[in-house]
Amino acid sequence: MYIFICILSAFCWATFDLTRKLSLKFINPKILLLLFSTVQLIVFTTWILTSDFSINLPNYYLPGTILIAVGIFSSILFLKAINDSQLSLTIPLLSFSPVFSSIFAFLFLGERLSHIQYIGVIFIFIGTLSLYAKELTVNSFLSSILIIINDSSARLMLGVSLMWSITPVLDKICLQYSTINIHGFLQSLGTSILLLLILGRTFKKGLTKLKKKEIKLISITIMVGTMATILQLYAIIFNYVPIMESIKRSVGQFSSVIIGNLFFNEPITLQKIFGVFLLTTGVTFVIFQI
Repeated sequence: MYIFICILSAFCWATFDLTRKLSLKFINPKILLLLFSTVQLIVFTTWILTSDFSINLPNYYLPGTILIAVGIFSSILFLKAINDSQLSLTIPLLSFSPVFSSIFAFLFLGERLSHIQYIGVIFIFIGTLSLYAKELTVNSFLSSILIIINDSSARLMLGVSLMWSITPVLDKICLQYSTINIHGFLQSLGTSILLLLILGRTFKKGLTKLKKKEIKLISITIMVGTMATILQLYAIIFNYVPIMESIKRSVGQFSSVIIGNLFFNEPITLQKIFGVFLLTTGVTFVIFQI
């Protein structure tokens, strides 16, 4: 049941990737983030008004504040990366997140994975290189590293990968001192306030330009993102952070290849298929060898 929550959350995030990229054709990334955090604020406000909640504010304050800052900055970089490049070439770079998550979870949470689970994480890393390679050769795999380094969108996504790897760790620390509803409320409140200060009057101008069809897509995007966020908070309570991250990223990689082809005419190559296979194998190792 707990693994199912991780899988469901992962598919919500994959759908969120698609709708965000489509929405960015006609809306400012910061405005999209503000709308997303505002709807989350409404949801979590309703939740805390209708349910019990608790928080140890002195212990929550520092990780909670860091989480807000990291969340805003990384989300802006993420939206820029997927807007400027192919979905199937940027999303796979988030496979590095489980590697970073394993390190951070060990340092801050004391969570340890078995040797076979770490092999699974390595498979995820190699699978990402395969997705980015031009052909199935050692030289091409090595060249894919240079391609990633020299590509601006790839560099942005690597930065996002690093920041997002610590996000679930910070979430889990925060949830040791608060219930999910008050945690979500404070995060969405802080994010909304900061984005409003950054945008100023730009926010209102951006909204008035939207058409009815565009508003519908943005609404779907926000709803899917809110569901993904809530499911992820539950997932990290009942699962190790690296396990949740590995499932989320692997589903994301597979979906990015399929979605990229169906919606954006991105090619499906042999190396991408091989990469998805490695990613799936890696996740299998991480899930079942606990």
